Amino acid sequence: MPIDEQRFKRTMGLFPAGISVITLIDAEGAAFGMTASAVTSLSLRPPMLLVCVDDDAAIRRSIVNAAFFGVSLLAADQSEVATRFADRRRHRFAPGELFDVGPAEVPLVRGALAHMECRRAEVFQGGDHAIVCGLIEWSETREGRPLLYWRGSWGPLP
Repeated sequence: MPIDEQRFKRTMGLFPAGISVITLIDAEGAAFGMTASAVTSLSLRPPMLLVCVDDDAAIRRSIVNAAFFGVSLLAADQSEVATRFADRRRHRFAPGELFDVGPAEVPLVRGALAHMECRRAEVFQGGDHAIVCGLIEWSETREGRPLLYWRGSWGPLP
């Protein structure tokens, strides 16, 4: 018998994770982003990552159907960005809001430690989440400290 939801959250909350914003352009051409901590490397050859998206996420369908999506690994001073994109009412970029873009013209969060553009590959269902695989076709990095999720909140490395 599996453990209960509260024990699962308490246990997994001890596993520190980097905070990213997953971004895309939807079918109507609007830019969207969603805060995620369930992002991890998947393969070296070819370079791939995976993102887990809750079935109830407001932009789940758009991410699952996007040809490309972006991943911006947030810097320690970007907790306000994480909070903003964690709010399902604020996933859409505001008109005129500035963001960076890579070669595939996917929106990317300014000031992030790393940017990646991924071609969406396989999508699997895992429990109450879609597991979206992405082939990393472009990336850039800069120096700095990451924003981490640990014990139910985010902050910089101590």
